[in-house]
Amino acid sequence: MKTTIGSLMLVNAALFFFGAIQHSGVALGPFHEPYIIHATIVETLCGLALLCGALALLCNWKKSWGAALTGNLIALAGVLLGMAALAIGAGPRTASNDLYHCLMLILIALATVALFFQRPRVDA
Repeated sequence: MKTTIGSLMLVNAALFFFGAIQHSGVALGPFHEPYIIHATIVETLCGLALLCGALALLCNWKKSWGAALTGNLIALAGVLLGMAALAIGAGPRTASNDLYHCLMLILIALATVALFFQRPRVDA
């Protein structure tokens, strides 16, 4: 199960890095987003948080559950911040960016729910 959750998180991290590259002004084939440096920074940080959490799970670190949960919560905060910023008109909105946000939220939800099924048991 840890491998599945770690893989979900790696896919989501890749999606965040993909968005960060696009928001830095680099078009990747037919994929391009408006240049938004704040989005680049937030997406990079979220991608790194997810990457660290995924590596913790995949390498079976002692505190892997907490690291994975923290990575997903940081990513969730970043996505919600981006969606709120777009909702108030703080940046240009595109259909593809809305789709990316939805995909990111779905992957965060799947990984987080799976983590709670995998949470460490504490003996009383």
